[in-house]
Amino acid sequence: MADCARNRTMPLTPFQSEVLRLLAKNRSPKSYVAGGVSLNAQEATRFSSDVDVFHDVEEAVIAASEADVDLLIEHNYSVRQDIWAPTFRRAWITKGENGVKLEWCQDSAWRFFPIEPDDVLGWKLSRFDALTNKALAMGGRAETRDLIDLVTNASHYPLHSIIWSACAKDPGYTPLLLLNQMQRNSRVNPAEMEEMGLQIAPYELKTAWIEVADRAKSEIDRAASAGIEPGLAFLSKEGKVGWFDSPGYSAHRASLRGSLPRIPGAYYGI
Repeated sequence: MADCARNRTMPLTPFQSEVLRLLAKNRSPKSYVAGGVSLNAQEATRFSSDVDVFHDVEEAVIAASEADVDLLIEHNYSVRQDIWAPTFRRAWITKGENGVKLEWCQDSAWRFFPIEPDDVLGWKLSRFDALTNKALAMGGRAETRDLIDLVTNASHYPLHSIIWSACAKDPGYTPLLLLNQMQRNSRVNPAEMEEMGLQIAPYELKTAWIEVADRAKSEIDRAASAGIEPGLAFLSKEGKVGWFDSPGYSAHRASLRGSLPRIPGAYYGI
């Protein structure tokens, strides 16, 4: 998929980049960018139509959304509030003919890695945690963007590893059950692909998904037969994501607000 993805060279529109750089000063480990933008802001994979800002607690949603709105108005942006509840807020940010949708949400603080600093976004969810969230999202909805993000990252973050780890965030799933639900929702919508800037044929994306999903099924069956505990991640000393029987890889658990694994001599490039 990565080899055939003839995408645009810029993953953010100029207006999205302008708004995100302005708001970066308001981001912190308690108010961070997640979703598709956290995966694609600095790599040319796909465009996102909205920006998700996650928070661990309701009070942070309220404080961050109000601070962002004040800063945007101060810089002459128009802000139209759409949904304005304590744990979820949505607004349309416009200036001239340009616009972007911002969403402030409360999300679980249970994750594998700490929130990361980012030159463009300020602070963001780790790529690994963003992908486990994508797997869980795809288990419950049919959105082409979820499929794209999982397939385009599969060479460095294998789907079976992502699915196995994601079960720590929703113990109601077994890895095989989650994969089955994701396969049910593996819809490819050509109009959505065009909107996101993907210049590949729908059958290419679907073929790539089937390949990674088939491998995931085989590896999940193998891990289950070996009695491996669901919900674990497996990392090398260099911080690469691997599998339970990869030589030199160690298990890493999700925790409240995430942690870096303690492996002697390790360098973490998550």
